[in-house]
Amino acid sequence: MTATISVKVEGPVGLDEPEELLEELERETGLAWRMETAGRGGTLDGGLAVVLLEAVLGGAVGAVVQAAAQRVIENWRGRRLDPPSVTVVVVPPPQPSRPPQGPESAQGPGGPAAPEGS
Repeated sequence: MTATISVKVEGPVGLDEPEELLEELERETGLAWRMETAGRGGTLDGGLAVVLLEAVLGGAVGAVVQAAAQRVIENWRGRRLDPPSVTVVVVPPPQPSRPPQGPESAQGPGGPAAPEGS
């Protein structure tokens, strides 16, 4: 089962800042992250940008990776005078569907119990 962690950066970022965050996330989490940009992915004038960084998690490492990613993001934002807005979304793996319980399951293997006194 795999989960996905997404980091969305919205606001003023410089040309190299999204790359810097990507490298830090990869280094700290040990995951391969991919980056998508909408609008301008980084500007010389600090213009607005939307950058989406995503990684796929395998196994039960979700909480550890999420904590590491949050630490990296807070450090990255702390180095900026006017930090952009950052949103972290973790999409858990889909849960396996359980078969519906029919009347046989609710009554047990022997069917309904005979009334007392019969």
